[in-house]
Amino acid sequence: MASNMAKVKPEQLKQLKQALDLEKEDAIVDVSKSKKLAKKHDEDDEDKEETLEEKRKDTKILLITLGCVIGIIIIFAVIFYFVSHNEKTLTIDDMHALNIEGKLSPSKGYMYNGYSFVKYGELWYSQLKKNTTTYDVTFNFDPKSVENITVEGQLTMDFIKGRHLYITFDPEGYDLKYIAVANFGLSRSLSWAFSYNMTAACTKNITKACEDAGVVNCGDPGKAVIYFKEDNETKITLDNTCVTLQGTGPELVRAKDRLLLRWYGMMN
Repeated sequence: MASNMAKVKPEQLKQLKQALDLEKEDAIVDVSKSKKLAKKHDEDDEDKEETLEEKRKDTKILLITLGCVIGIIIIFAVIFYFVSHNEKTLTIDDMHALNIEGKLSPSKGYMYNGYSFVKYGELWYSQLKKNTTTYDVTFNFDPKSVENITVEGQLTMDFIKGRHLYITFDPEGYDLKYIAVANFGLSRSLSWAFSYNMTAACTKNITKACEDAGVVNCGDPGKAVIYFKEDNETKITLDNTCVTLQGTGPELVRAKDRLLLRWYGMMN
């Protein structure tokens, strides 16, 4: 055995040594590569964990923000609920009391010729005494907004003698819906305040409704008449036994309120 090893030449030993050195270097390289790959995997895992952590933080911040917003909304809703339910709802009488004390804004109420006018909803209200009772009277327009409507002429005693009025209009008119509104307000007020009996009529007999109601015009003998006339000029004409309210569209309703305010004694 010793004789065999003695026979190994120096060159062979050198080659063997080189081969062993190369194997060691390859092993070192393999280990280095393994370490680098392991390190890379660790870094990737850390990046993933950081990304997940950032997402968790963003989600947490979003949830906290939404919670704060919802909380603020709930707080305001609760405050509004208690304020709205604890605040006293004003009645028309309350508003008149405040108006007389000068505690209402002009858009909500004002005094006119000693009468209190307040706006409640879409209507204007005032109070009128009849015998010992105070009544609420309603208007579509307030006194200041009808002051520019001219009232001319004069009625005779024959107009009020029979306590019966004929309210007539042209059935071919264009403003029939406004005539209907004006007619309703006027008829109700005249019936309540002045105890008039009202009969609807037409100026022409062209429909079945007019045939049933009858044809009535200003100047008809023995008849007191209120005539709704469509005209570009808004005014009121008193002529013996006939009152002509004229205007177009809502102007007819405005003329109605001007007439009522005059007859109630609230305006001249």
